[in-house]
Amino acid sequence: MRSLITLRKSLICTGVALAIVGCATTTAPAGKYLDGTHEVSAKGKKSVITLNVQVADGKITDITTKSHNETESLFLNAERLLAKIVTNNGHEGIDAVSGATFSSNGILKAINSLPRTDGTQPEYVAVGSKDDSSSDDFKLKWSIQPQLGLIIGDYYYEEARFRQGHMGSMAVVLDSANPSDVILAEFNESGRPNYYTRMYQDVPKRMSEYNFSMGKKKGTAWVQSALTMEKLIVEQDKLTFELNPDYDPALRNKLKQPNRLKYADIDVVAGASNSIQQSMIPLTAKIHNQINGEGTSLKFYQNAEKLLDAKGNWTGVTSVLRLVVDTNTKAITKAYYDEIFADEKSSIKDASLKKFYRQSKYASINYVEPARIGFNVMVDALNVHLQEGGSLFDINDLPATGDTGSYAATGFTKRSNSWDIYLNQAELLYKQMKQDGVISTHSKPI
Repeated sequence: MRSLITLRKSLICTGVALAIVGCATTTAPAGKYLDGTHEVSAKGKKSVITLNVQVADGKITDITTKSHNETESLFLNAERLLAKIVTNNGHEGIDAVSGATFSSNGILKAINSLPRTDGTQPEYVAVGSKDDSSSDDFKLKWSIQPQLGLIIGDYYYEEARFRQGHMGSMAVVLDSANPSDVILAEFNESGRPNYYTRMYQDVPKRMSEYNFSMGKKKGTAWVQSALTMEKLIVEQDKLTFELNPDYDPALRNKLKQPNRLKYADIDVVAGASNSIQQSMIPLTAKIHNQINGEGTSLKFYQNAEKLLDAKGNWTGVTSVLRLVVDTNTKAITKAYYDEIFADEKSSIKDASLKKFYRQSKYASINYVEPARIGFNVMVDALNVHLQEGGSLFDINDLPATGDTGSYAATGFTKRSNSWDIYLNQAELLYKQMKQDGVISTHSKPI
């Protein structure tokens, strides 16, 4: 009897044990990744990044870098993500490391290719860094997009400091066949050298973070007034403005008061009225006098093109090259190249660049040029090079036109892709200027 009872107890326990095992087998969640050692790879900035990943019980337990040929200092920074990926058991929800966005995305994309237990292969979506000074939702709207295609005309330019040292500048282009027709008007302003916020000292406002900073403080963007006035100037061919006889200085900062503005028939938003009234309008008046006086021997050439990817889709970046040539000497007197980001984040395909919407590479304070040098430094050097008689096409001595050595030893720069875009633009404008007979010969390097 005791043996029978013992046997029954044994069978019951065995049955319970089997039931427990059976429940565990049918309800326990499957691991995310297939167990084993996996080698995964993805493209970084300049090379393929290859990782060795250990997976046990469906979870990532260790990641090591097998090989890469990225800039060492940048990749070391991006490698900080490896520990986060292990803790997170995957790349989802992890941001890129600021300053190493391309290497970061290479690592994260490689992890995305790990074989999964459910057999799926999710599409990888590039990510940006959390260092995003302009990522907050911003309700105000304005457009800084240049007119696409060629613009050619007679060029006038004036600049002067005003109000504590801010530098205002005004460019006006007239139709050469009809000098009373204004085809382009562009106002810009740079913060004074001793501006109370260091990051905006000598920084041009039109396509920089300044507009976002002002918007958060005052509910307006500085550039909106400039754009409003430029539209008025072009549509009405109007460069001079009459004084407002009812102007009341005590009301100058009151947006809804009709007598707050110094000049009649203008419409500017609060926060930029001083720039318009103390700089833009006086500068257009000077240009008006020059047009009706000695005129100009300067000719303006500009071409703007949307940059497309391999499939012919807009990347969300527009390149623009502007050249001013003296028709008497046939020499270039001013050059400006820039790459301008779309007005909306959604139009910018590269996730790491979305935060620069409504800004340009030249004007942005936070944009990091992959060539490891300031984009503005490259463009300023090009301007000096051409003003000194250099060829449009011989750029080999300019910054970021080639690799210059060890980053650790010299802080080297790499060739910027922007130079290739510039050269294509230069070829187009040069061909037009030669056809018009306004420029001397610019030879190409052998």
